[in-house]
Amino acid sequence: MDYEKQLSFLQVFNEFKNARQGNRLSQAYLFVSPDRFTNSMFTSLLSKFLLCENNNICGVCAHCAKIKAGSHPDVLVYPKTQTFMVEDASNIYDKVQVKPMLANLKIFVINDLDLSTEQAQNKMLKIIEEPPKNVIFLMTACSEEKVLSTILSRVQKMRIQKFNKQTLKNMLTTENVENLDIALNFGDGYIGKTLDILNNNNFVDCYKNMVNLIKNMKKSEQIPFFSVFLNKDKVFFENALLILNDFFRDILILHYDKNNLIKHTNLIELYSQLVLEYSAIATNKILKKLNLYKRRLDRNVNLITLADNLLLDILEVKFLCK
Repeated sequence: MDYEKQLSFLQVFNEFKNARQGNRLSQAYLFVSPDRFTNSMFTSLLSKFLLCENNNICGVCAHCAKIKAGSHPDVLVYPKTQTFMVEDASNIYDKVQVKPMLANLKIFVINDLDLSTEQAQNKMLKIIEEPPKNVIFLMTACSEEKVLSTILSRVQKMRIQKFNKQTLKNMLTTENVENLDIALNFGDGYIGKTLDILNNNNFVDCYKNMVNLIKNMKKSEQIPFFSVFLNKDKVFFENALLILNDFFRDILILHYDKNNLIKHTNLIELYSQLVLEYSAIATNKILKKLNLYKRRLDRNVNLITLADNLLLDILEVKFLCK
């Protein structure tokens, strides 16, 4: 799966490329997206771009090969464990003044800065304030709100955009096309999130159960049967609420003929039936109830009771708001 080839088509990469060609590179960057996998792949891509002997991320020159193998002495990747700590920042402080060994530039990659401690970020702040000219920092975060404002004021911040479904589909190969479509629907255009869902059999199973539920649950006598598919455990219930929310959102959109905004296009035939069963008013009320049950789930309410009540509420709203 050639992720980096696809990442190079992102607008933010072109912005970075133009900055380099115009000799306008900053020494400290923060790349932001909600997907940690995309973030780490992107910093690897940029490291190759900055050091590639052929200036095109050839993948075969000595610099590209060493970066791919994780053995380039001038590309140092942090954190060394799961979370960026003060010890990591201290290590960078010791190495930042050491001249590059193979290239004319030394790159410090710091992934998931938003997960680091305030103490570690404060130490990094002192390092990026006055770095040597031959040093560049490539940092990533899923949530810039968790990055100190003092650091944000000293870095060039760039957002990594989502991929469209077709581009992402071209990047991923699997024999199970149905599961891939499910993953693409919920992956929100990010590689890591899509892969997590694709490899999560419980999520795929939950999706299929919710399709069965929304298609076939017609009367209250069926609630005990369908409730079993909701109350397996808290994570399963949480996924079910997420999936049902998506389904009813699409139904509501169809009531206003905005077909281009439908997320689950593979269910369009089922939706044409559900639009007749659930009025726009009912659909809107059900969406609000799903949010209510998400808050109740967070308060650790009994799952069986919660599932029974949710399904009863859906049916009640459906028939009262014809």
